[in-house]
Amino acid sequence: MRILHLIHSEGAYGAELILLYLAREQQQRGHEPVVGSIRDPGTDQTPFEAMAQSWGLPVVRIRIAPRPTPAVVRSLLRTVREVAPDVLHSHGYKPNILLGSLPRRLRGPMIATLHGWTAARTFSALWLYERLDRLSLRRIDSVVVVARCMLEIAALQGVAPSRRHVIENGIPPRDVRLAGLGAGGVAPLPGELVEFTARRPTLVAIGRLSPEKGFKLLLEAFARARSQSGDAHQLLIVGEGPEHQALADRIAALRLAGIVRLGGYVDGADRLLAAAAGFVMSSLTEGLPLVLLEALVAPNDLAALTHGLQGLMSGDCSSGAAIASACQAVSGRYSSAHMAEQYLAAYAAIGEPRS
Repeated sequence: MRILHLIHSEGAYGAELILLYLAREQQQRGHEPVVGSIRDPGTDQTPFEAMAQSWGLPVVRIRIAPRPTPAVVRSLLRTVREVAPDVLHSHGYKPNILLGSLPRRLRGPMIATLHGWTAARTFSALWLYERLDRLSLRRIDSVVVVARCMLEIAALQGVAPSRRHVIENGIPPRDVRLAGLGAGGVAPLPGELVEFTARRPTLVAIGRLSPEKGFKLLLEAFARARSQSGDAHQLLIVGEGPEHQALADRIAALRLAGIVRLGGYVDGADRLLAAAAGFVMSSLTEGLPLVLLEALVAPNDLAALTHGLQGLMSGDCSSGAAIASACQAVSGRYSSAHMAEQYLAAYAAIGEPRS
């Protein structure tokens, strides 16, 4: 079976890595996954595209204008016809909008995965795209969410229940993930961040610096927890995005300069968890975040995150039994192999392979 995965990528974050883990599992099973990477015209090779190629995955660079015009739709449709997939698998709102509303006879069988969902400011450009995405989802053959709680989001209410499905994210074993980074020539962790985490117990948060990740709230909570539990800990936030300057300003206003660091984007950022005193996730909305699964199988006790910031900073940690149970779940229920089998079944349900 040939599967064309479509995504508009701003970096190798959670959705992108889940896509690559899935495609690699499919390839290992004898299928033909192709990664269609959508970016604006004139964009050079992206880190995501380079990573996919280093893993031996075929990549089609799709350079189209960032507007859902008829010309853009025709251009993307030409690429689809050249690849000739048995199934289209969309991983974001842009391919949903551009292809989802087309008749199936033009685009072929199509499945869409919602890796997360945010509520944009009313009448903003993103709000308009979300409205278009909702309409497109009603026409797509199958819509997958990565957590059962996402079945209740408003965007799915127009999708027939028979076409809504839950397939939870999965990751490969840690040694396989690290080997993949090595094969891709990913650089060692930045020395300044390694030195920062070695100075004192460090809490690590990883994610795109965007409003839904709740990093402003995290800064406020960290400042309050320090005042109540002592100043032994520091905080490292790894990622890049539109909130960078606002977060830097808030760090200064809270007098946390030197105690809280914005580490920027780091390939294989979960490697920093090996030396962390704890993992922190402050997201206001999530599906099933990749970084949470990575934290649960980090080579140290990070499951203590369930007790919150103050618990982490005062040493109130989860039991060994709870950690072992979580790790076992990641190796089974939340494995990339299990995820791949479920998607293959979903593909088979919506279309027949080429003869």
